[in-house]
Amino acid sequence: MDDRRTEAAHQTAPARRAELLASITDLFGSAGAAVSSPTAALFSEIILGVFDDMRPDERAVLVERIAALPNAPAEVLRFLALREIEAAEPVLRRSFAFEEADLAALAATLPHDRLCAIATRAQVPEAVSDALLDRGDRAVLRLLAQNPGARFSQHGLSILVHEATQKLAQRQAAARESDEERGQMLDIRSAPPVPRSRRSFAAPSESGVVIAFPTRTRSRPGDDHSDETAAAPNAVAEVIATVASGDRMMEVAGLLAGSAGLPVELVRRMIAKPDTMPLAVLCKAAGVNDETFAAIAAIRGRRHGHSAEAIETLVRAYQSLGQDDAAHTLRFLRARQASDEAAAMPAQQNPAL
Repeated sequence: MDDRRTEAAHQTAPARRAELLASITDLFGSAGAAVSSPTAALFSEIILGVFDDMRPDERAVLVERIAALPNAPAEVLRFLALREIEAAEPVLRRSFAFEEADLAALAATLPHDRLCAIATRAQVPEAVSDALLDRGDRAVLRLLAQNPGARFSQHGLSILVHEATQKLAQRQAAARESDEERGQMLDIRSAPPVPRSRRSFAAPSESGVVIAFPTRTRSRPGDDHSDETAAAPNAVAEVIATVASGDRMMEVAGLLAGSAGLPVELVRRMIAKPDTMPLAVLCKAAGVNDETFAAIAAIRGRRHGHSAEAIETLVRAYQSLGQDDAAHTLRFLRARQASDEAAAMPAQQNPAL
């Protein structure tokens, strides 16, 4: 870097200082990965030395330039992350120069407004989302869940499910209170009967792909599993719906594995194969509704090059898959997994021999 550009910037006029810092920042960024450690240290020293003496408008322009640097020094990024939110938000939200470990460390210590900025980054690795979820409130959790670029570990997914469970319980409690209030005001015996409508689906197209799913079993009076029970909302299904809307099949697999009590890697292999039966069974057992399964089938179809007709046929087959049939098949999958694990264990030697 030109030595003339390293003059004491705080001694220059504001207009000249802004021009000088912009020139230094652009020159530093143009060097890319070729910047040496001494040059990076010098750049950091200049920025940290003059930042607090700059006017707010000068700071805003400089921060935007630094947020766009692909090689911004970690020292400068950490410094800005700890300043006022106007300086911290652009780098926390947009800078790709952060090392994952540094960003996770910041997420473990920064105040709430900075956590929200990190949660909206284009890419949020698992280690960073774990740090955010361990400290964040519902606002941070919601931002992460709705961010298609956020990745979740099994630990993170368990936090999402726990939060969804609490929210579901609150909604159900509110609904019960509302029903009790209506019951005190209205005599339901005098209310006219309300006809129930049953959703019907078109028959599968003969030109589509034939998928051999078990047929839905009709519920008989007194059965424990009715259509209403199967359709009851549950936390795992709600979280699956949220992450699936962001094309996150790895997270869908993790949630299905947790719900089914199967290893994550096994479930990932199962749903990656051409056979669609495991995916449908796992989703049905987890309580995934038809709409969410249609979204999952579309994601899988795009990745495997399936036609729209094949995806539609799969969705119709899922709609006809019975809850009891799915539970029975899942028990078989668990038993086979346990058998495979037992077979893979080395034979124990008899110490008496």
